[in-house]
Amino acid sequence: MMPMYFFASDQVVLLFDFWNIHSVAGMVLTVVIVLLMTVLYEMLKVETVKLDKKILDLMAAPPNPQDETAETLPINPNSQKTSYKRWIWVHVLQSVLHIIQVVLSYFLMLCAMSYNVWVFLSVVAGAGIGYFVAYPLIKTW
Repeated sequence: MMPMYFFASDQVVLLFDFWNIHSVAGMVLTVVIVLLMTVLYEMLKVETVKLDKKILDLMAAPPNPQDETAETLPINPNSQKTSYKRWIWVHVLQSVLHIIQVVLSYFLMLCAMSYNVWVFLSVVAGAGIGYFVAYPLIKTW
């Protein structure tokens, strides 16, 4: 039976039966893996924001007078199909990123709910490191 309170131990089963930790070295490796998963989660959040911003900028951009789709020239029906296809692919990419982000966030939540102090601290530290590293990338983009 897993305790429902925080405990400090080098023995824990994490997420799956095969992720069974029995030693200090295994716990250190687990802490590093969970920390990297959390940093990856923060980086994914930033990439999602950057992709959303790029899409909004493309949608809000005024038509280029040099472009075939400008009001002064006849409308090219193929350009509308191309634009729709591009939107579909971008939306598929957004959806895939969202699914990865949700799965990763649930894994991290379950890691924290193992109530192992070391695993919990690795989630917290990874979130802090990931935020510190990733969020300035939004402003520089």
